[in-house]
Amino acid sequence: MTRSDPVLTLVLAATVVFAGCDTAPGRAASGDTSRSAPATPAAPTVTERGIGPLRAGMTMSEASVALGSALTAPAGGDTASCHYVQWRGGPSGVRVMVEGGRIARVDIDSGGVHTAAGAGIGSAEDEIQRLYRGQVAVTPQKYANGHYLTVTPDPTDSAYAIVFETTDGRVTRYRAGRRPQVEYVEGCG
Repeated sequence: MTRSDPVLTLVLAATVVFAGCDTAPGRAASGDTSRSAPATPAAPTVTERGIGPLRAGMTMSEASVALGSALTAPAGGDTASCHYVQWRGGPSGVRVMVEGGRIARVDIDSGGVHTAAGAGIGSAEDEIQRLYRGQVAVTPQKYANGHYLTVTPDPTDSAYAIVFETTDGRVTRYRAGRRPQVEYVEGCG
């Protein structure tokens, strides 16, 4: 093969692209030690069933195994009723609701955590409608001038949902998990 062979050029280009596929921003490619920036782990994505390995419906024991004992209940709190647990080392802006000893939902109040479809804090209402075409129910917010966009991605299993809260047409927070808990407006309040 000669240097101008189009097949060789294509193979080399594909090799360069695929070699960088698993490289996080600021991280050197495999075998490249010229940069010393530490790798930043990718934020886990949210689905209607939870975030990363944490799934709505898990017991606290199952969640502890999935997250390596990273969930802790507040000291002196009533852990039999609805409450939030701390996720040590978890993504910024993520809270975990537990009710009846099981993970009920995750709340995303800030940060760069996105859904598997790509929605997150700051997304426009029309973007949510486009990303989840035909799966969104829109209702007015209870306490603010905005909407709840309730997404039921699997019409055959409406037990799980994602609820986006919007103000001025943009997502300000969202939550994902089991019904009815995912629809609690006040959280555990």
